[in-house]
Amino acid sequence: MKIRRTLIAQVLSIVLWLSVTVCFAQNPNLHIYLAFGQSNMSGVAPITKEDFIHNPRFLVLRSVNLSSQKMGKFYMATPPLGNSGAGIGPLDFFGRAMADSLPDSIRVAVVNVSIGGQSIDLFDKDRYQEYLKRSLKEGDSWWEPYLKEYGGNLYQRLVDLGKIAKRQGVIKGILFHQGEADALREDWPTRVRKVYRDLMADLKLDSTKVPFLMGEFVTSEMGGQMGWRNPTVERTVEMIPNAHLISAKGCPGLNENGIYLHFTREGYEMLGRRYADTMLRLLGEYSEPRKGLSFNEYISMQQTGRHFSIFGAPANARIKLFDLQGNVLGVLVGKGGELPPNACGRTIAVVESRRRILARFVFDVD
Repeated sequence: MKIRRTLIAQVLSIVLWLSVTVCFAQNPNLHIYLAFGQSNMSGVAPITKEDFIHNPRFLVLRSVNLSSQKMGKFYMATPPLGNSGAGIGPLDFFGRAMADSLPDSIRVAVVNVSIGGQSIDLFDKDRYQEYLKRSLKEGDSWWEPYLKEYGGNLYQRLVDLGKIAKRQGVIKGILFHQGEADALREDWPTRVRKVYRDLMADLKLDSTKVPFLMGEFVTSEMGGQMGWRNPTVERTVEMIPNAHLISAKGCPGLNENGIYLHFTREGYEMLGRRYADTMLRLLGEYSEPRKGLSFNEYISMQQTGRHFSIFGAPANARIKLFDLQGNVLGVLVGKGGELPPNACGRTIAVVESRRRILARFVFDVD
């Protein structure tokens, strides 16, 4: 009887393993999230035994070859989720929270292409080669082995995995945490936006359906040396359609010889759950009709031909217009006005006041 039980357990184990390693047909109930950035997205918290107790509906689409697991294949999510040097980070807690919160019919998978200490330029398909030459020439090469695990091109690896994700399931969102390495670069927001636009275009994603979630740095209140840059993170969010700020308020920073750039395990858990809370709220909103969508019940829109009007917004509000790839089409002030000539087809209007986003609308322009 004992032998029989052992055999049954082994068979069940093999069936479960096969269920998450086989290639899925395109499945609308497989929700996939792309994540990229530097060390805080990789995670630096130590991996513990409890991190291997997982929800079988939480999967990882491997971004590197790791032990016997192959890049581009789905497996039950066990750390590290990114390169071989990664620890526990916000994505671990995000995935668990999403799987625990969604119906049993939904599986959640994450893709992590992150590497510590590097500029956004390493993710830019037009700048990464020049960045590599300059960095390696200056002797900054400790991270080169991890880059090789990603095939030497972070952006291309992210796009390749995004295409696999689209064939197997549905990309539901993009998570981003990067910027400490670019603290003195004033044009960092526009460089982040360029990578975002390239990614949306190359993966043919609809920005009205795929939000961009962007996390803050360890705050100044928690001792973070990069806390002063969080207003720049907020400004970057405002420049990208359907982008959302993930607050790091109260998330403890890790004391590394008096330097607080990384989060503690508790900080990563808090941040990861905030990413999940935001995404769960958005999934609820996206189940509603898309035309004329607003998350502010007091603000409404009216479109007559090429004239666009806003009602209920403060007098100092302005309206930014984007296409689905995130390109700025123009800015309307006050209550609206004539749409610019380059506005056509599916268009996004973001209503903001004093750098706060008040409402978003999606509409069609003939």
